[in-house]
Amino acid sequence: MENLYKPSLTSHDVDRTRSYEISNLFFVAMLGGIFAIAILGIQNAKWLKIEKKYIRLLTIISIVLIIVKLAVVYAIGQQLIPLDEKYIKFVSRLFGVACFFIFFAFLDEPYKEHLAVDGVAESLWKPGFIAIIFYGFIDALATLFLLAL
Repeated sequence: MENLYKPSLTSHDVDRTRSYEISNLFFVAMLGGIFAIAILGIQNAKWLKIEKKYIRLLTIISIVLIIVKLAVVYAIGQQLIPLDEKYIKFVSRLFGVACFFIFFAFLDEPYKEHLAVDGVAESLWKPGFIAIIFYGFIDALATLFLLAL
């Protein structure tokens, strides 16, 4: 009878979730572009332990958005789309923000559940800064390569 009063879940047996503050991923999307938000968004999805089919779907959506973004940049550079090349930066940020909203739609509910069980949002400063610099550089290289074609 005394076993009824013992906790069935202890901190050693519980597999805790981790997460960044998902609304702060917006800044990563704006400054780092679609590559940065895709990488950190998928990492956050894995940390929140969402179902693998949704992680695969987010990965596919990210890859498709990256390909479409690169195709649009190429089309602008080749004047297939009648826009000045100064709009390429805007297009890159637009695709990054679009990718953020897709991730936000998938991660919002698991993030709220994470917070409801005393989960803490991890700092995004260091990984966000690294992602903005590194993937922003990759994005710039891909853009310059496409414009040189």
